[in-house]
Amino acid sequence: MGTRASIAVSRRGLLAGPIAALVAGCAGPAEPPGAGAVPRLVEIAPGIHTVQGSLRPFDPSHPAVDLRLPAGVAKPPLLILVHGGGGARDQAQAMALFHAQGIAVLGFDAYRIAGLERDWRFWVRNVTYEARQRMIYAAALGAYRWATTLDSVDTSRIFIHGLSNGADVVANLAAVANPDHVRMVFAEGLAGAGLGLPDRLSVPLRAVFGRLDNYAGASATDWRWSRRVPCRLNMAGFDGPPGNAARCNAALNAFNLTESPEQWVARQRAAGADVDNWFYDDAAHGIFAGPLRFLTMDWPGRTAPAPIGATEAARQKLLQDMLAVIRA
Repeated sequence: MGTRASIAVSRRGLLAGPIAALVAGCAGPAEPPGAGAVPRLVEIAPGIHTVQGSLRPFDPSHPAVDLRLPAGVAKPPLLILVHGGGGARDQAQAMALFHAQGIAVLGFDAYRIAGLERDWRFWVRNVTYEARQRMIYAAALGAYRWATTLDSVDTSRIFIHGLSNGADVVANLAAVANPDHVRMVFAEGLAGAGLGLPDRLSVPLRAVFGRLDNYAGASATDWRWSRRVPCRLNMAGFDGPPGNAARCNAALNAFNLTESPEQWVARQRAAGADVDNWFYDDAAHGIFAGPLRFLTMDWPGRTAPAPIGATEAARQKLLQDMLAVIRA
């Protein structure tokens, strides 16, 4: 199964940020998220920040935007890769992997686009869950809208993959995306907290989980897909599709528990949505991130499991499953 190591969040590698621990909490902004002229970080508790002010529009010319077209392929399908809490580094391997398969890929760093450049460790340890997701959602929505205007790709074959914080973001994109453009959304490592999850999907979605993914869990068997966390980790008033955060947030039912990702998928399926869970053996959190590593994460008051990566066989299985959809 690999070697177990213990590491502090501040010293984590690639995926320390995709899922900043839920225990960071969500105290909520002191003023509406859109208030003010420019985005700014505001400390709401010792060492903990949210983001206030209006987020900048997506700018495709920003150096944090990365569009890669495969050589010799006319009008390729496009995969938009949405990062987690640690920024663009979270999707670096997936960008390279799919591009090598003849797929156009589009990535970005939402924090840099917002003009709030910090070391990735700051975003992991010192920023609330909802603040990270709001920035990622704004950038991802802008990237999707821009992608539909491109002449260099097949705009009727756009796919979106989101990891961790990005998984919750792309689940919300799946509620607003136009099926004339987006064929499927892949949400890997859903948490179901922060922006919450939408009530209604407009495009197909697959919720992707490694069978060993208990990242940031309270115990060894606190799996991502079945995890429910306090409603206080959700924010109300998010400028996106209607969802369960409106009924479960820091102001309403704060100490109740969120809907788990598997409960949400079941509710969507019962409503007739094209949605399913994809599970992968010998895989943990961030299947494209590299070799399977059984790590732990030091966080205030506790040490949490933090397994990341997957075996090469598991990684190839997810790659081929996604390629089968993208190339269909």
